[in-house]
Amino acid sequence: MTKDHIRPAQPSDKAPILDFCQHTWDDETDYIPDVWDVWFAAPTGHILVADRDGQPVGMTRLVQLSDTEGWWEALRVDRTFRRQSIGHQLTQAALSLAQSLGLTTLRTCVSVTNASMHPFMQHQGFSPLGDYAVYSATASEGVPTALRLLGVDDCDRAWAAINCFIAEEWDLLLVARGAKWQTLTPANLAQRLAQGWVWGSFEGDTLVGLFIRSQMETPDGTLWIGWLGGTTSGVQTALNDMRHLAHSLGCKAIGGFLPQSETLATLLKTGGYGFSDTSVYKLYEKRLGEQ
Repeated sequence: MTKDHIRPAQPSDKAPILDFCQHTWDDETDYIPDVWDVWFAAPTGHILVADRDGQPVGMTRLVQLSDTEGWWEALRVDRTFRRQSIGHQLTQAALSLAQSLGLTTLRTCVSVTNASMHPFMQHQGFSPLGDYAVYSATASEGVPTALRLLGVDDCDRAWAAINCFIAEEWDLLLVARGAKWQTLTPANLAQRLAQGWVWGSFEGDTLVGLFIRSQMETPDGTLWIGWLGGTTSGVQTALNDMRHLAHSLGCKAIGGFLPQSETLATLLKTGGYGFSDTSVYKLYEKRLGEQ
């Protein structure tokens, strides 16, 4: 086994990495060319490159989302150099970097169609949390009438409602910063309230549904869902009105990575949202320091 040099990415790596990313999959275009410049400039992101004799032959990326949580993504190896342990070396380097940054939780997601990666993930100590699918619907003309924009003064009541809505610990996961999952906390809820990114649906004075906006790393005309929860009727009301909200914000569509559940799937279908079987991802988590 050849030991490759794992190092931070350099500007000169862009061309050769984007070249081999053209051949990541046979039937799907890789997104790396769309985000490389954004990623390279991001202060909390770390692109690692596998270098063999001066030639980039692989890459991966680690993002620090908070003091304790990180996101690992974009494990890529040049087809010419696959099955030479480069992916394993990059993975170990990313895990070591995460620990050096003081992170205690690392997450990532893998398409359910990427069959070879799931055994690899579990071998690396990652545990599956659940499946998420990209649901979307076209924006609908009209102004939102059921959703109310919440502000910073609503933080306590919104946080109390969220904790009534959730059933499991992972229900608190927020999809943020370009499809990266992190724990929703009072602090990042307050941040999104200050941004004007949180809306609620009400029954009387009772908050029965909550929608938190997210964003992708490259604008695509979609209003992205970062978190959605509430009572059955509250979520249904929010889903219906979110299509009007998207239109009022100048977006062409509403969409998001949403957990696969029978109840939510029924509400989404009723609200005119659809998904593709090829857009389902399994979310993984690793507690760093655990064997």
